[in-house]
Amino acid sequence: MKDILYFIVGATVGALVALMMAPKSGQELRGDIQQRANVDFQKVQQSYEQGLQEINQKMAQIQAQLKKNQEMSEDIIEELKTDDEAAPAAPAA
Repeated sequence: MKDILYFIVGATVGALVALMMAPKSGQELRGDIQQRANVDFQKVQQSYEQGLQEINQKMAQIQAQLKKNQEMSEDIIEELKTDDEAAPAAPAA
């Protein structure tokens, strides 16, 4: 029972000291917290947009490379078809 009483007295004294020593009122503190949250949110939003832009650039590069590879593959296939058609038929054994 004594422990609980000591805890309550200690918590009360601590809360009173904290209120007496607080440099700002609750309303000022909430305003500061809101302002800081807005600044942090803007930073996160900018980072997100920058990351999204970088991803879109990489995607465009990958798509261009894939298209180039596809065209090269189609050219190679055409060459192989042309070579097969131009080659003389092998004699039957």
